[in-house]
Amino acid sequence: MKLPRILIPFFAFVWELILPFKIPVGYYIKGGMVWFENWTGPAGRPYVCWTKYSPSPIFIVLVLLPALVLLVSYIFHRESSLRNLGLSMLFSLLAATIAPVFMLDPSINSILIMLVSLSSGITLGKDIGDRAILAFGGFLPGLVVIFVISAQFYGAC
Repeated sequence: MKLPRILIPFFAFVWELILPFKIPVGYYIKGGMVWFENWTGPAGRPYVCWTKYSPSPIFIVLVLLPALVLLVSYIFHRESSLRNLGLSMLFSLLAATIAPVFMLDPSINSILIMLVSLSSGITLGKDIGDRAILAFGGFLPGLVVIFVISAQFYGAC
């Protein structure tokens, strides 16, 4: 039974949604609180909260797993559509994991993911339908990763 190509991004989407529930936040967001004895903050809280996005290698491999599975399945089946979809997802997911190191604004990162997925879809696709599937296949999992990182980052303290 052959799986339609349009369903593959949805499986990657579900995988990326499962990750935040199974991976502890400490694998990609470091944080903590510093308590002060004789100082109160602006709202009377005697601490300062700090967070830093620092992805661990385990987190990066698990985020990239759908793209890596597609690239490995290309080796066995030799279908160029699997390779192109795997590369489109790989570029988008790499941008989604690396971009928050430099800027944590989710709107700018989602625009970056959109640009990366559109450019990879246009570059790797043969016709307009193929380009749309490749752009969608890269955008959906990347957007989930960006929103998961930003939600966990801003909700850490």
